[in-house]
Amino acid sequence: MRALSFFIVVISATFTLSVNASLSLDTAVQDALDNDHWVLSNRYSENAMRADAIASGELPDPKMRVALANLPIDSFDFNQENMTQLQLGLSQQFPRGNSLEVRQQQLNLMADLKPLERQNRRALIKKQVSQLWLQLHQTQEQLVLLKRYRYIFDELIAVSRGNYRSGKIQRFELLDAELQLTRFDDRVAALIQRKAQLKRGLSEWLSAESQTLSDQLPTSLPELAFLLSIAELEQDHLLNHALLNHPVLRQVDQTIAIREKGIELADEAYKPGFKVDANYGYRDEMESGVNRDDFFSMSVTFDLPIFPEKRQDAKRNAAINQREAAKEQRLLKLRSFKAQLEAELADLNGINQRIKIYDQQFLHKLSHKRKAAIKAYSTADAGYKDVSAAAMSELETKLVHIELLHRRALTEIKINYLLSGLDTQIQSASHSVQQEYK
Repeated sequence: MRALSFFIVVISATFTLSVNASLSLDTAVQDALDNDHWVLSNRYSENAMRADAIASGELPDPKMRVALANLPIDSFDFNQENMTQLQLGLSQQFPRGNSLEVRQQQLNLMADLKPLERQNRRALIKKQVSQLWLQLHQTQEQLVLLKRYRYIFDELIAVSRGNYRSGKIQRFELLDAELQLTRFDDRVAALIQRKAQLKRGLSEWLSAESQTLSDQLPTSLPELAFLLSIAELEQDHLLNHALLNHPVLRQVDQTIAIREKGIELADEAYKPGFKVDANYGYRDEMESGVNRDDFFSMSVTFDLPIFPEKRQDAKRNAAINQREAAKEQRLLKLRSFKAQLEAELADLNGINQRIKIYDQQFLHKLSHKRKAAIKAYSTADAGYKDVSAAAMSELETKLVHIELLHRRALTEIKINYLLSGLDTQIQSASHSVQQEYK
């Protein structure tokens, strides 16, 4: 008996968990971040760049030369002529100045862009998944509201049929009520279609387990916290610090550093490059047995950048212009982020004011109007258009209220994306793999 009771408790708990299981916003975002395979691709690219940086900092391989020189073709006798020799040579190229070191530093700076790209990718995923989740949640709540309001239109049809049988209304008024219900059902079908589309869009980012949970979202909206409070956003130094730490702007800063190394690399082109050659020539004894001395020769070849106007100067000017272009991009991006943030804050303020009006006045008055209209219609003191307009007005207002609540959450998501340089969830799991190459 005790075993049976335990079995029933386990089954009940399992059933309760399966019924109550739902996909929260935090779970959806974290699942999408954990299952993003783009991050692996980006890490491999960083590994490749760091490996290239190591290779680029090394001298070119030395070259070896083996030659049989001045062999007489009449006898092919190695010791016949004094100039016949077996030569062994080595040569080594030395690039201009510190160009190898500077190029290695530049490639490492380019590799340092990859962790910033991963941070921005995580910020974009968090924004995208949050938007899809909120849109899906809005559709779910609007469907719940429509299904809850269907009884009103069913009641109106029942009253219309009673009034029609008693001769209080014309047949076209009864048809209006039935058409109103048909339009209502069409609206429900459209929302069901949109919900299916949003689920497919959200499933792109989720694991298979989370996709099954997306069939049912929590009934209440999560409370979203700003990464900076409204009071802190009004302080320029805090706002600038937050925006300048955004991964997009940090990528631009990193690009400027890369361009600086490009200028240093162009400066190294004014220095000469060297090539050292060393050769040893072995000679055999004469036919008479007299020894011949072997030969050793060494040479240094270097280029002379004495006409820099159309080569070195032009490349340096190009590098400087690239750096200045990156600085202008940084300024433009910062202005754009500030403008977007101001626009979102203004939108948020307007949405909050509208929600306050809906909560304090609009919804309450429309509910009273709808109830009074239905009561008057049941006694034939009001026409169907009056009661239908009252019911639809209340329904539309509640649908707009749901939309406003979700628009506010969407605006908060957009604001947090602009402040994502302060988001610890974005910064985690985006560290560099530089340690592997030290």
